[in-house]
Amino acid sequence: MVDSLVERSAVTPVGTRVIDMPGWRPILRHVLTRVVLVSVLPMVIFYTSLSFFGLRTGALVTATLYYCGLLSRLLRRKPVLAATLFTAGFLALRIVVVFCTGSAFLYFIQPVIGTVAVATVFATSALAGRPVLDRLAHEFCPLTSEMSKELRQARFFDWLSIVWATTYCVNAVGTIWLLTNASLNGFIVIKSVLGPVITVGAVVTSYVIFRVTMRQHDVRLRWAHHQAWSTRVVPSPAGLLSRPDSAGLTQPA
Repeated sequence: MVDSLVERSAVTPVGTRVIDMPGWRPILRHVLTRVVLVSVLPMVIFYTSLSFFGLRTGALVTATLYYCGLLSRLLRRKPVLAATLFTAGFLALRIVVVFCTGSAFLYFIQPVIGTVAVATVFATSALAGRPVLDRLAHEFCPLTSEMSKELRQARFFDWLSIVWATTYCVNAVGTIWLLTNASLNGFIVIKSVLGPVITVGAVVTSYVIFRVTMRQHDVRLRWAHHQAWSTRVVPSPAGLLSRPDSAGLTQPA
């Protein structure tokens, strides 16, 4: 593991802590690359396969793409979260269901169950005073104990849980509404556009909350635009939650 970015802090003469962060330009470039690889590309492949060969082939091709990505990470000894392996197993179940029933509704409604479950876990853990995002954040970003303590005192992870629980609920409700009111092609196109938009909105909101929290605690972020992005370190908790099953992978379709 590379040295934590948050450990490179200093105390200014006026008592304001300075935390070095990678430049926002390489971060933006990294995020856009991820969006293309884990959202746009799988959707394009699925839609193309669906149009030419039907639902079953489209689902199988997209699942194959997911498993190839997972295998690639394992062979390159890249970190893979347990949630990613769970998604792989759940995806296999979706394939079995779609091959047995041929139902597009059942194929697309299954991820909604997982989405609602994750939103419930986020919300209930925050209400219980032990937000699961507090622990999840450390799997993505090696925060120092001092930084974690400040974020907990500011109830940052509670607010983060509210943001993402709401985001997942909106995603689930929107998916159900589209499945029951739009055609299959319309559903795929609209969801492929609105899904990333909703996620980006949640990421931006999370980042704003993070910056406000840091400002309230007299912490200044110093952006090092010359520093390259490291795929093994996420710059802030705001950038770790595009999907809970992310580790360079996302559940297709």
